[in-house]
Amino acid sequence: MALRVIQNEVDGWDVIREDEGVALSNHPTREQALEAAEMRADEERVGDMGDTPVVVDNDHVHAIDDTRQGMKPAFLGLIGLLLAVGLLIVVLALTGSLTGFGS
Repeated sequence: MALRVIQNEVDGWDVIREDEGVALSNHPTREQALEAAEMRADEERVGDMGDTPVVVDNDHVHAIDDTRQGMKPAFLGLIGLLLAVGLLIVVLALTGSLTGFGS
């Protein structure tokens, strides 16, 4: 299982495991990412996990999952939730007033 140093879609360089899509770390320069990947590979070798090669991938870019980008999805979800709660309150108030519940 190799460690890959790959350029990030947004900024810098990521260190990722070959079989995983999530970055282990992000670094501003390729050299810093390569150094971090080699340090992690050395730690794994000491931990008896076997030989962990480091591969620099200049041909691909590590994309970011759309669900983790920015505040827009979270903000829209919050607005939708607030509208649903407000609508529920209005429906309950109308039902209570029309049926005389609580009087």
